[in-house]
Amino acid sequence: MADADIHKAECACGQLSVEVTGEPERVPICGCRFCRKRTGAVYGTGAYFNVAQVNAINGDSTVFRRGSDSGRYIEGNFCPTCGTTLFWKAELWPELLAVAVGCFDDYAIRKADVAVYTEHIQDWASFDTDIPAHKGARPQ
Repeated sequence: MADADIHKAECACGQLSVEVTGEPERVPICGCRFCRKRTGAVYGTGAYFNVAQVNAINGDSTVFRRGSDSGRYIEGNFCPTCGTTLFWKAELWPELLAVAVGCFDDYAIRKADVAVYTEHIQDWASFDTDIPAHKGARPQ
């Protein structure tokens, strides 16, 4: 397997990292309240990889479990030193691990393929309008 297929993401201080192989299953932009507060930005972007694609998780993390609009939980794993939420799991997709796109060392993660909860994104913020956008959750 070529090194280009391996992607490493880490927190701001470098204590917590995750390494994944291949392409993500999905890459949504999300404007929900949690993603906005998790990132401190107008929306969050996560790359969702099948758990079989996760090569390693190194370092200590603290888990924050919260509810969602659907009534299911999401568990965010953040660095107890710097506070970066590096990865999370959603009850809706137990076979996937999401990694914060902005934490990858390389820029090889493909662009987002959908935008959700767009009604909560600041009017002045933009994203690629060629991708499907939903005011709320993505229809199942």
